[in-house]
Amino acid sequence: MRKSKSLILCGAAAMMVLAGCSNTNNTSATTAETTSEAVGETETTGSDTTETTALPEEEVLKGSVLLGEYVGIEYTPMDTTVTDEDVEATIQNVLAMNASYVEVNRAAADGDMVNIDYEGKKDGVPFDGGTAEGSDLLLGSGSFIDGFEDGLIGAKKGDSVTLNLTFPENYPSEDLAGQEVTFDVTVNAVKEEQEAVLNDDFVKGLELESGASTVEAYRKGIRDSLKENNESIARMQMENDILEAVIANCEFSDIDARIEKEYSEQWEQLNNQAAMYGMDMEFYAAMNGMSSVEEFQEAYKEQVGNSIKVELVMDAIAEKENLTVSEEDYTALAEEFGVEDVNVLVENYGQEMVDLAALQTKVMNFLTSNAVAK
Repeated sequence: MRKSKSLILCGAAAMMVLAGCSNTNNTSATTAETTSEAVGETETTGSDTTETTALPEEEVLKGSVLLGEYVGIEYTPMDTTVTDEDVEATIQNVLAMNASYVEVNRAAADGDMVNIDYEGKKDGVPFDGGTAEGSDLLLGSGSFIDGFEDGLIGAKKGDSVTLNLTFPENYPSEDLAGQEVTFDVTVNAVKEEQEAVLNDDFVKGLELESGASTVEAYRKGIRDSLKENNESIARMQMENDILEAVIANCEFSDIDARIEKEYSEQWEQLNNQAAMYGMDMEFYAAMNGMSSVEEFQEAYKEQVGNSIKVELVMDAIAEKENLTVSEEDYTALAEEFGVEDVNVLVENYGQEMVDLAALQTKVMNFLTSNAVAK
């Protein structure tokens, strides 16, 4: 099972989950100071001085970070153990999703599937759309007008039932809205839902990519998959915790204008995207679990600010530790994203974003390799 990824500002290192991270003014120890001011000014890091060329069309805002401790960060490892209960729960979910309806010789009950022929009539004359043969209907689904499904509870295979019903006043068809009708229904079969049975035939029927064809192999495959998933989550949680701690040890300055600018641009793009799909921002906010547009805006702006802090910190650490990207790093990035060649990523995201992802992944690996498990 390959974890899903997206090439965003922080690359493959899964570093964009810093919702709770904020500036910390009382840094305990300072190891480096990196300043990136607006283009057109002198950029200084340690004793190195590099002149930059101004772009008169638009001022480029960067911001500054004063690095705190980033080596030896402590984190609490997540337990990745897979229990027998975990495996069994997964199997039960799969069995439930593969349940089938099997014909039974008894009266229909709520939750059963009935196969029926029916003909609807108004004033004794069949109306359009009111007739069908061999139609499956789940009793209790609310698929038909009130009274139809309830009227079939207790019916058996071969029974014929006449239902006297009334269409609702707001029914789309003006000819039928609020009208009294009859439905002559014949029950062809009554079926009950039965959960799939775990056996070798069921496993073969799943046609798994692993090629597992026995229950034993299937259980092992589920356990391995759950273990891999847990380890993936644990890795992301570790990276997040370490990066969150590193950022908490830093001091940031001159980033407010950049946050405001990038937030405004991205928020406008988001509005345009929502409009393109015929959605308003209230709906978009609800899709993202927010109770209001204002709450969504606040969270979105915080995310933009966090991404800027991550970028500044990663760049500063890369410079301080002399970390540069090699061909091996590009190869590893391509593998991480499940593509054969890094050029595929370049085509999709552009060279600049791929370079950034590769470098930040390398910095993240440096941080995790120097972190300490509690």
